[in-house]
Amino acid sequence: MKFGKLNKAVLVACVLGATVVFAASAWSKSEKKAEEAAVLVNGQPIIAAAVQGEIKGILARFQEQGRKPSEAEMASIRETVLEKMVKLELLSQESKKAGIVANNADIDNELKGYKKGFADDKAFAKALGETGITETELRKQIGKNLAIQKFIDSKFKGKVQVTEQEAKAFYNSNQDKFAQPEMAHARHILIAAKEAEPKADKDRKRAKLVQIKKQLKGGADFAELAKQSSDCPSKERGGDLGFFPRGQMVKAFDQVVFKMMPGDVSDVVETEFGFHLIRLEEKKPAKTVTFDEAKAKITAYLTQEKVTANIEAFIAEAKGKATIKILTSQVKK
Repeated sequence: MKFGKLNKAVLVACVLGATVVFAASAWSKSEKKAEEAAVLVNGQPIIAAAVQGEIKGILARFQEQGRKPSEAEMASIRETVLEKMVKLELLSQESKKAGIVANNADIDNELKGYKKGFADDKAFAKALGETGITETELRKQIGKNLAIQKFIDSKFKGKVQVTEQEAKAFYNSNQDKFAQPEMAHARHILIAAKEAEPKADKDRKRAKLVQIKKQLKGGADFAELAKQSSDCPSKERGGDLGFFPRGQMVKAFDQVVFKMMPGDVSDVVETEFGFHLIRLEEKKPAKTVTFDEAKAKITAYLTQEKVTANIEAFIAEAKGKATIKILTSQVKK
């Protein structure tokens, strides 16, 4: 199915977009001077530096795509970022009114999750320092985000229903989303090589895989040899690439793997990444997922859609009652 991942995503993100991790910690620091605020929401400041941090992250994604946003796009970006931050601040204020707070154990667990993305505590501290905030301030922001999530869970989650008739109507109206292409489950061993490498070096690397294939023919375990010899991060999983559809891998790899039968090991395959040995574990033919197979995910998806709509309506009402003062001079043009 292609109608979106239905994992346990934070519902706030459905309304507000991706949440800010580090820069957002400055959203409501009481010690910040009022003149540093970009927006006041019921007197509570949203700090200009945090707005700029959000905008900077979006611009980085533009840069990755090799382009620079136009003036019109920049204006839209600023407006979108401010709108998202106002919504989040309103939800935070509503969670406080409801007396909802995050406990230290939950904050600790969330913080551990952030730290997993770094090599060690030193690397984490360095990244945190570059944002200009402390771990104490980050903990406060984590607590704020968790309180918002608890507020949403208590007020909206579990209070909407999706009937089987609604789920069937969605299924019948979105048949294209339930077309499952042919899938292959493969492992590989990669000996990395650059296209510009001398022929002698490339021949040596190819020969290494030829020797590995001889070991496989002699009964060696593919997963173990991948762990020992592969240059791909998948080596940690014994070279396991999981299931993938036709066309997802580079052309030379793709053409070979979809001609194989389960249990086959390929000859040496050269791609732009180097040389591969591929073992096909399993194939799944193209099919259309049945309603019964898809029902649980459809129900979860439609439930999430309804909850998101209710959150949007709630925020719109809160915004209508709020006093919001935009200090545009504090947001760089």
